[in-house]
Amino acid sequence: MTEPRNQRVRITSPRTGARPHVRRTVREEIDLSTAVGEVYIRSLMRAQLRNALRTLTILMVTIGALPVAFATVDGFAEVRVAGVPLPWAVLGIGVYPVLLLLGWLYVRRAERTEQAFARLVQPGGTSRARGIDHSVRPPADR
Repeated sequence: MTEPRNQRVRITSPRTGARPHVRRTVREEIDLSTAVGEVYIRSLMRAQLRNALRTLTILMVTIGALPVAFATVDGFAEVRVAGVPLPWAVLGIGVYPVLLLLGWLYVRRAERTEQAFARLVQPGGTSRARGIDHSVRPPADR
């Protein structure tokens, strides 16, 4: 008997008419609501939520704890500043600078988050600065 010879077999894909992969920018991904665009939007929303929760936590710890401090510290209500009980002075005057500071910090962080997202969405955004070139295409199959 003769031995079968090793012959080269050519395998082809049945999907030869498949559409080629379309390269899209981040902005196009978001505008078209693709899965990748949804990831970018969820990432922005998570960052904004994290910022809001951080600010809310600081607000609860600082100003939210004042009633507890008023109730637990003995003699706190009897202290007077310019004839006004200290709890009233703290709530009437001292709270507002803290609220303004927290609001200013929140807006500052929110703007920075949005600016970073805008840089990412713009052509030539931060991914190119990191050395990722989106224009490079994988080698074609031979």
